Amino acid sequence: MFGCLRKFINIIIIILAVVGFIAIGGTNIINDFIHNPLSPAQSSKAEKAAQIADFSKLNKEFELVSSSKLPKIGNYVYLKHAATSQNFFMAKPKNAETLTKNDFNSKKADEKILNFVNDFKVLRLENFEITGKGSMKAFGQTVPFVKFKSDIVNLPVHGAEGIVGVANKGDKNIIIVATNTYGKYSQIVTNALFTEIK
Repeated sequence: MFGCLRKFINIIIIILAVVGFIAIGGTNIINDFIHNPLSPAQSSKAEKAAQIADFSKLNKEFELVSSSKLPKIGNYVYLKHAATSQNFFMAKPKNAETLTKNDFNSKKADEKILNFVNDFKVLRLENFEITGKGSMKAFGQTVPFVKFKSDIVNLPVHGAEGIVGVANKGDKNIIIVATNTYGKYSQIVTNALFTEIK
């Protein structure tokens, strides 16, 4: 009798485990693993990325590489343009004052950008230098940015150049970093990406 009861309880536990696995999106994880076993689950990345912006209409030239969270930064998304190897990072910092649009009209921008770069451990930059200013259209608004060049410590390239800008989304700020190796950064590629995300 106790043997039958034990089997019955085990069956219930297995059924509950399967239901729980399906409820948390387990079928999507398995499907992603079958189709691309060497890559993190696409659906999981997409769900995390959606906390920053809508990437559903992203052109196939751009790849959503990862979406995660950093202790001092908060949520961030990393995308790459396949043809040029240009990299894009978008972060929604926990602290709204990390970097704001208003900072770009003051002397605070340089210092705040340096602090953000030091906290953003995905890229370890040295000899960070701001080389100019500009603006672009992103998230349906004019986004101010600074141009920079820097050495990169943790990648097998000599250095990088690109931009750091800030957009508003609701009551949050989204910090935008677009970068490529020296001499290869293209603002045209950056503009193409930001016409496709909301």
